[in-house]
Amino acid sequence: MIEAIIFDMDGLLVDSEPVWNQARVELAASVDKDWNKDDHKAVMGVSTQEWIDYMRQRLELDMSPEQVQHEVISRMAAMYEGGIPFLPGAIEAVALAAQHYPVALASGSHRSLIDIVIEHPAMKDKFQVVLAADEVGAGKPDPAVYLEAARRLGIDPTHCVCLEDSGNGILAGVRAEMFVIAVPDARFSPAADILNQADVVLNSLTDFSLSLFEQ
Repeated sequence: MIEAIIFDMDGLLVDSEPVWNQARVELAASVDKDWNKDDHKAVMGVSTQEWIDYMRQRLELDMSPEQVQHEVISRMAAMYEGGIPFLPGAIEAVALAAQHYPVALASGSHRSLIDIVIEHPAMKDKFQVVLAADEVGAGKPDPAVYLEAARRLGIDPTHCVCLEDSGNGILAGVRAEMFVIAVPDARFSPAADILNQADVVLNSLTDFSLSLFEQ
């Protein structure tokens, strides 16, 4: 029996993946390096510390972790402040979920970016629990952020639905033993063997309904 719904943020609710990618492409270009699609997939859904470590190693950056974070996050925040690019069906899906269940947000994004999103009028006061992977010390595909979100909701993880777009996120939900609804972005689609582990796969959040898991 499902008792709670937990949403990812980047790539699921917010069309942030192209923006993240652009911010990282620009940083790579500033040191005459290339940031490619495989790099982008490698850091989708992971914690802030993990993508910083990846970028520093991959691009051989002579920058502190704090500098790398500032360079990328400041670009992201500026774009969010100019208007959050919610994906089709995102606002409606969260509203529907919140009308019937306790709802949480469990994201690999930086907390400052999460806060901008959840303060948007369409999202404000919808989430009982809001959690960044950095707060639990491990990013997806580690299930820690989902397990902690369920703990804070006071609900067994096996009684939770999680909605995800990335391969790392899908694996995190599966490892947390949740009912996983995958909503992959065709531009950064997870590998078929990972996508097949989801309980339900949707083309868009416009297809989200409670009947997907209340049967």
